[in-house]
Amino acid sequence: MSPPPPLSESHTAESLRNLFASTFSWFLPENVIDEDTLEYLFTSLSDGSFEDKEEFLDFVTPLLMELFEGDDEDEARAQCTKAHDLLYGKCVEEGSDTTKEEETTTRVINVKLGGTPGEEEESEFEKEVSRRLREKERDRLPDFSTNTNHRNQNEDKAHEKEQRKMRKKLEESEEEVRKLLRELDVARETAAKRRIEGSSGGGNGSIGTIEVGPLNVPNPGGGQDLINDCVLTFVPGRRYALIGRNGTGKSTLLKYLASRRVGDKVGFSEDVFVHYVNQEVTLNEEQEEWLPVDVVLHADVQRRLLLEELKELESNASGEGDVQRISVVHEHLDSIESSSAHARASQLLRSLGFSEELASRKMKQLSGGWRVRTSLAAALFATPDILFLDEPTNHLSIQAVMFLAKELVENPVWKSRIIVCVSHDRHFLDETTTDSLHISGVAKRVTSHRMNYSSWAKKRREQQIALKKRTELRQIKIDTLKEFAGHGFRYGGSSSQINMMQKKASEAKKLELEAEEEQNELADLEEDRENSLSLCAGGELQSQSISMLESCSFRYPNTEKDIFTDVDLSVDSKSRVVLLGENGQGKTTLVKVITNALKSTGGSVKRDHGARISLVNQHHAEQLKYDMTPLQFMLEKYKGDGSYKHEQEIRGHLSSCGVPTALQSIPSGSLSGGQRSRVAMAAVSYFKPHLIVLDEPTNNLDLESCEALAKAISDFKGGVILVSHDQFFVEQVGKEFIAIENGRAVRFENFKKYRASIAAKMPK
Repeated sequence: MSPPPPLSESHTAESLRNLFASTFSWFLPENVIDEDTLEYLFTSLSDGSFEDKEEFLDFVTPLLMELFEGDDEDEARAQCTKAHDLLYGKCVEEGSDTTKEEETTTRVINVKLGGTPGEEEESEFEKEVSRRLREKERDRLPDFSTNTNHRNQNEDKAHEKEQRKMRKKLEESEEEVRKLLRELDVARETAAKRRIEGSSGGGNGSIGTIEVGPLNVPNPGGGQDLINDCVLTFVPGRRYALIGRNGTGKSTLLKYLASRRVGDKVGFSEDVFVHYVNQEVTLNEEQEEWLPVDVVLHADVQRRLLLEELKELESNASGEGDVQRISVVHEHLDSIESSSAHARASQLLRSLGFSEELASRKMKQLSGGWRVRTSLAAALFATPDILFLDEPTNHLSIQAVMFLAKELVENPVWKSRIIVCVSHDRHFLDETTTDSLHISGVAKRVTSHRMNYSSWAKKRREQQIALKKRTELRQIKIDTLKEFAGHGFRYGGSSSQINMMQKKASEAKKLELEAEEEQNELADLEEDRENSLSLCAGGELQSQSISMLESCSFRYPNTEKDIFTDVDLSVDSKSRVVLLGENGQGKTTLVKVITNALKSTGGSVKRDHGARISLVNQHHAEQLKYDMTPLQFMLEKYKGDGSYKHEQEIRGHLSSCGVPTALQSIPSGSLSGGQRSRVAMAAVSYFKPHLIVLDEPTNNLDLESCEALAKAISDFKGGVILVSHDQFFVEQVGKEFIAIENGRAVRFENFKKYRASIAAKMPK
């Protein structure tokens, strides 16, 4: 395997991030490394200044010992040596003693990195790192490591063939996404050129109603289409929530609309400027070297093209025509307030939480969350005719979510434009959207509703109740008619009585046919119903507190600044603590101190050593291998005595957690995201924890699954610590609200008071 090129010269941001994530997760125990720690390591090491092994070991070894909570410096130094060799060119070979192929526990990495490599060919080393990271982050693919105890050679070959097939589908899906994004870039430039030429009616809020379709939306992974005969009408000034269960095609439909694959009707003409914000940020190698403000400015395609034209004209002006054109270009630039662009772009970044230090970093040095914020700032700066947002709140703090909502609703710029948004944040959708577009996975159709999500959900529940009542009454009538008719046929009677019985039997048959015809409607309505979820707690503890912090502080090794100081907190079995604050302020680090994953560097931390603590992070559902059933997963995690009684106990527990018998023997790859989340929560619950710690647990759930999980956590008979940007979830779960601000813990009486404090700081 060829050694890697120097880190500071030719690695893309994506390969660097994959490199750090895969390397350190390779050697650290499950759930040790978090985004705060990774960010610290990444920014410290990514400039290549620690290529010297001794300097690298002196810097990283103390941190690794802190994370391991160990005192064996030789062991920590040995692990750091392996990490250095992997990072700087001596990649660990498959099958060597330094690999972890023998591990049986599933590892979940608590980071999600954005970006993709540039167009240049990856080195063998980069390919190896990318492969390893994919294996760790994509546990959805079956694990086909050789295991002679469970599989014979033929079974291994069959599984390997299935794996290749699944990977090929995944690669094809990713290539389709890249193709769609390329089409979007071309369409944006075309629209900008049309504006400059003066032939466009768009770009200044003057677009009219747009109709698209009918179109079919194919499944990127193959198989049946996700949506059939979709026809949509978009009205300027309206803001649309695209809703539906996970897997129904929301993100795919957004990509198709954004790239103008809109079917037979004339809809998004070349004049219309469309901007699409993806869940992950894709930049080329040159753009990875830019500052965030450069990315934001680049999003104004019209300004960019005008400046390029002006530069060319001023360099090669040769006649009166060129002089006149220069004057026209200057007029265009003045009309779009080009001179104030840099100041406006910088203000957008500040409003989304960027400090001066973060804004001065190159894009390749930013974590996934800050890259997404940059992408959002770019979209707002571009002021397109149509804005498509795909899970825009996933990496935002509550403060940033509030700013985004305020911007979309109150800024006059958006009053005459069209916004379409996919989000699992109910509070955000209710604040920002005027209409709901619901995708039914059962009916494979999109229906439009002139109301926000909560109003739609209320109406949906009323429809579900009405249909259920109608179905029950009809079944009672059918049973009565059949009984009446059967009575006559059993005991005989006059011809008129027999005729009457036949008439009753005919009525029953007619009602049964009516019931059959309503099955699709019933399935469509039931698709959005979420079963209740019940979580088991560990019961009472001898001590009153599970964890108590007094004047607690924490500082990473070899740094001069505390992450937080003087934190006082007591957590017991009735606690419902929500940790709030801007990203990077230390919420996740504080959680690790509370749960003993990190040792405090100041103050005291007292814990009940008999307390059981479970961590639920944003990747909690990804630990299920896609070829493993929920029952197999639970039996592997909790082997028990292997008896039939133990299996029945596991089955009963799964049922109580909303995983019915019918789903317990289905491979998890066929389950929805919400169903997989329930299985993961069942595993957490079976442990009977005294304290559940939730770190952004809703990021990959749909709206209905978020609501069910919030209800289950609220009803949990143990302690809860929550870190979340989902305002609905926070309101449903929280009772104690603590914001980490500039290293201090600030308490708020309720969530409304916290929101009010943020709103007061926002520019009017």
